[in-house]
Amino acid sequence: MPRSTALVRALARSSSVAACLVGLLVLVGWALDVMVLKSMGAALPAMRPSAALGLLLGGAALGLRLPDSPRPALQRLGTVLALATALLGAASLVDGVITGGTGGLDALFLRAFGEEVPASPGLAPSPLMGLCLLLLGPALALVDRGHPQRLSWADGLVVLALMAALTGLNGFLLGPLVTPAAVPYFQERSMGLHTTCVLMLLAMGTLCARPEQGLMARLTRDTLGGFVARRLVPVTLLGPPVLGLTLVLIHLTGGLSHDAKLPLFATVVAAGGATLVLLAARALDVLDTERMRATAALEASEERFRTFLDTAPDPMVVVDATGHVRFANAEAERVFGYRREALLGREVELLVPEGLQGATPAGEGPARATGGRLVTGQRQDGTSVPLEVRLSPLEGGDDATRIAVLRDVTERRDLEKLREEYVGLISHDLRNPLNTINLRAHLLQRALHERKLEREGHMAQAIIHNVEWMSTMIEELLEGSRLESGRVNLRREACDLGRFLEEVLERDVPPDARERFRLHRTGSLPPVPMDAARLERVVTNLLTNALKYSPQGTPVDVRLAAVHDHAVVSVTNQGTGLSPRDAARLFDKYYRTEDGRSADGKGLGLGLYISRLIVEAHGGHIWVESEPGRGVTFFFSVPLETPATPTESEPPRQRAS
Repeated sequence: MPRSTALVRALARSSSVAACLVGLLVLVGWALDVMVLKSMGAALPAMRPSAALGLLLGGAALGLRLPDSPRPALQRLGTVLALATALLGAASLVDGVITGGTGGLDALFLRAFGEEVPASPGLAPSPLMGLCLLLLGPALALVDRGHPQRLSWADGLVVLALMAALTGLNGFLLGPLVTPAAVPYFQERSMGLHTTCVLMLLAMGTLCARPEQGLMARLTRDTLGGFVARRLVPVTLLGPPVLGLTLVLIHLTGGLSHDAKLPLFATVVAAGGATLVLLAARALDVLDTERMRATAALEASEERFRTFLDTAPDPMVVVDATGHVRFANAEAERVFGYRREALLGREVELLVPEGLQGATPAGEGPARATGGRLVTGQRQDGTSVPLEVRLSPLEGGDDATRIAVLRDVTERRDLEKLREEYVGLISHDLRNPLNTINLRAHLLQRALHERKLEREGHMAQAIIHNVEWMSTMIEELLEGSRLESGRVNLRREACDLGRFLEEVLERDVPPDARERFRLHRTGSLPPVPMDAARLERVVTNLLTNALKYSPQGTPVDVRLAAVHDHAVVSVTNQGTGLSPRDAARLFDKYYRTEDGRSADGKGLGLGLYISRLIVEAHGGHIWVESEPGRGVTFFFSVPLETPATPTESEPPRQRAS
């Protein structure tokens, strides 16, 4: 919460407490006939019971309306008290006009307290007091009807009430400046000082009840207008009363003649107005200095940014919202053959004819594995160049201004082709001897079984198990290489994803663990286009991990739901959870957690990495959510329709990369 907003809320709470406390003490003073409580001070006149009751009702109404989301019963009670405050103010005004203060509501209070109704006008009601209560009541009832951008009826009513109370305060303090008679100062005023001050405080508290709305929002907002208003409005409102109080104190001590009071007041007011202008000018100077400092820092930052872009090893261009080039670095000049002056203001299709949004379909290029898009660029001489494009929004620019990093991937394509050939050759050379070992081990196991050599048979079974493990690792290496190179054509078929999950649970989960899994569906989903064989590998990997890293006998929840245009599958276990470091790197190639290395020392750390590549090849995302000690939930999403181009949008949660 901003500091100014916190102060405003504190002022509102203090106003509510002060109004309730003063009103209650005065009523108790009337009930017990304690003059010091009636007048809240020995030198002040007694506050009328109706005024005390109005302050109590208004303060209670404000306190009940302060919470942003109060309970309905308390909200209704606050509205009732606010309307009662307005009704009391109207009754006080009528009482002053009809009975002159000798009858009406105050007379009822005085008789109830055992007091005699005075015939003199000493307790005559002030029309300003009744007017303030009449205005504050509806304002308190409408406190939640404000708007962040414009003033409301409640603001207007509070301002009028504040002006009425301020009129009473100024009349109380500035009256002696124009009154020649030497009358008892504190007794001969239309509204007592304590009543006036509490009414002003209650009006300010009502205005501050919702600092994010209406007039108070403009004062607390971190803008130039709010900055100036926060410094000048308090001085403007409180300056004349403080000046009047100072002159009154000098007058009461005999240090100021009556003829000198008004000229001195006018002189001080003029000096105060000039001071306000100077304060406003100083505030604007401070803001202007900060603005110039921020502008200089921004220019220096832009210069460093341009230097960074110009020395980057990859071609970089800045493209505006209309698709025109606004900046190109030296490497872009070298790759495309254009001078940067010739590129500025030209459409980006000059460099990338298919546009920066064009890309190879999902699964047909390495874009998904590396996070970029594959496009074909065109040099000035007309030759083509394969490019990988990454788009990033330009910080500080408009939403559509982007930096495009265009990386020449010709050499990388050649290296990937060599790598694929190398991995294929190695895996082929490894598979042949492994197949021979596997065949001979099975024959050996059968012969040992026929001769009833159980111990030797277990040793042969261990050989078979390790051969199968090596074959699995070779297959993972091959699958990872194929997915990374983007040379995998997904065999998409429309499948019922819910039925698919049921079949995987039935087919790939051991029978003794099947009862631990619970499948939850949220609504119905249309058939999902997917490569069932590869997606089964993802689901099986997540189910196996859930069994491996959760306590024996605890349930594993599998959920299927539609989120926007994607189907989302989640697998939740009740294990020990993951640290933030493990969660951030879990889908990286060859990465294994400490628990994973201790639970299964044979893995390569490719299972979740391959799962990520498979899901991203479908145009989806995979991520994990976990807290230490609170279990782990794996999510993956696939589009409900086959994407025409790979998506760059981030998932709703942490994305594995």
